[in-house]
Amino acid sequence: MKAIVLLFSAFSTAFIITSLVIPIIVQLAFAKGLVAKPNERSSHRGIVPNLGGLGIFMGFILSFILFSNFAEFPNMQYFLFSAILIFFIGMKDDVSAISAGTKFMGLTLAIAIPVILGNIRITSFYGIFGITTIHPLLSILFTIFVFLVIINAYNLIDGINGLCGTLTSVSLCAFGLWFWFEKNPVTYQYLILITSLLGAVLGFLRFNFTPAKIFMGDTGSLMLGFITAFITVYFIERGGNYTHPIPVRLSPVVAIGFIAIPLADMLKVFIIRIYRKRSPFQADKRHVHHLLVDLGLSHTKATLIIASGQIFLIGIALIFQEFRAKTFAAVILIFALFVVTIPNIINHFKGKHLLKQQLNT
Repeated sequence: MKAIVLLFSAFSTAFIITSLVIPIIVQLAFAKGLVAKPNERSSHRGIVPNLGGLGIFMGFILSFILFSNFAEFPNMQYFLFSAILIFFIGMKDDVSAISAGTKFMGLTLAIAIPVILGNIRITSFYGIFGITTIHPLLSILFTIFVFLVIINAYNLIDGINGLCGTLTSVSLCAFGLWFWFEKNPVTYQYLILITSLLGAVLGFLRFNFTPAKIFMGDTGSLMLGFITAFITVYFIERGGNYTHPIPVRLSPVVAIGFIAIPLADMLKVFIIRIYRKRSPFQADKRHVHHLLVDLGLSHTKATLIIASGQIFLIGIALIFQEFRAKTFAAVILIFALFVVTIPNIINHFKGKHLLKQQLNT
């Protein structure tokens, strides 16, 4: 009972702080001209403040520090250092754009702190591709790579109202449900982290669904990606040590299932760009959310459809983990890519149909 009260308090505190802070941020953003103006890649009209990540960060960090137990959370200082550093990187980019190279170096430095000094690392593949224990140096490099991939995926998926926050909430609930059944004091601290972030994100989403009063900006998406990656690495490392009623046999692939939509959409877009002989980092409107909006769906409907796809993939990850490692990994990847490619297929045939109609007139 005490645990439930503490978790609810962490959630409520973050939700209330973010809900109270966001309207103030909106006023200050308009007063100082810190707004996102529509461009050729935008899916919104009008001028909207883009500092919502500040509100999410304030709600999350204050609640997490207040309710977490530092004595039971090893290497907490490294996580907090990195979270604050990434917050400032995002804020700088939202206020005054920084180069991709500078952002990459800043993110890599921030990630390296908990990975190297805090020993927050992926040390095993649990037999996937025949690999078990990873060499310490490769473990560090691979974990940094995983962080960068997840952060970039969440940054790219933040393209329409409510989407990044909703997908983050779905993934947090999936991870949180697993951690709830753990009797490990460290895992419980991760659960407080999850509920604090969930409260802050839901407090922000009140103002982010159409008509959006504020966007989270890079401050929000980079931070959500970093914290999700931090939780994912811990989930993978717990591996077969779970006491959950449904055992996690292949934690790396189950973790991918929990965050599959952002990862699959990023992979799909990169493949298409490379196929078209363009830089994979050259921005365009080929993301799943852009294509759904192009089909005539509202931001809210597109967000709900994509979130439903994420829930579906979480279910697939849990069901198919009974299969062999290689089969399981392939199934998750195929299902995820299929889900994010459906709008591409529909738009392709829609375009061919319109062209045929024009030729016949």
